Amino acid sequence: MPEHDPEQELGPKFASAFQSRADATESASGKLAAVARGRVRRRRQAVLSSAAVVLVVVAIGGSWNVFTGSSSSNSESTAGVADNGGKQAGGAGRTQEAVPSQPPAVAGSLCPAAHPILKAQATNAVPAGTGLDVATPVSGLQACRYDLKGGALLGQQTFSPEIAQQVVDAIKVLPEMNSELPVFKCAPQTAQPSEAIVLRFTTAAGIREIWVEYTGCNSPGFFTGSHTYGLFAAPLKLFMTGSVRPAGSTYLDALKGW
Repeated sequence: MPEHDPEQELGPKFASAFQSRADATESASGKLAAVARGRVRRRRQAVLSSAAVVLVVVAIGGSWNVFTGSSSSNSESTAGVADNGGKQAGGAGRTQEAVPSQPPAVAGSLCPAAHPILKAQATNAVPAGTGLDVATPVSGLQACRYDLKGGALLGQQTFSPEIAQQVVDAIKVLPEMNSELPVFKCAPQTAQPSEAIVLRFTTAAGIREIWVEYTGCNSPGFFTGSHTYGLFAAPLKLFMTGSVRPAGSTYLDALKGW
């Protein structure tokens, strides 16, 4: 029987142990390699994603620049048009220095340039159906001052509904004549008024008028076509403002407080 040798038994054990360790090491290396490859893939994906974001930002930035550039151009064009319009408006203002200003009109309408008062036989000849019944509520007023001899509009002024009603209320309590005004004896050509004011009131039925005479030598006053009210200062001072206010006249020079 052969002699038992312990070293012979250890040899296979050592070999088996070394083989197991080698297999474990190889397995661990494989796992580490797999982890490394996974990390590389994730980093590559992150880099690619970052590059894609940069490209998108650049693309959006370019589009924004194009858009804002277009807006700037539009703004510059609009500013140019506005500036040009301002220059034209300024030029128009310079060429119309001698023309009375045109304020906003009552009920969206300016004083008529060719008003019937310019061709009427007298300033009390208000056409039928156009005169104001002083009992009618009014919601606006535009005073129009006319040169009766030259046939031109001298000035106009727009007033609020409150002022409009105040003017009517001040007129409707007046007598037919102001006995304190002087009575003039004039030649026919001098007796004719040189200018007059048309009060155009806004009512529910449309524009209704009162004609005002304060020049010449005829009887001055407020005329509605159906009634005459004497010339007094109370209504005059409410609307004789701005370009509607005369420098003076035969009767105004004798009237105080207007």
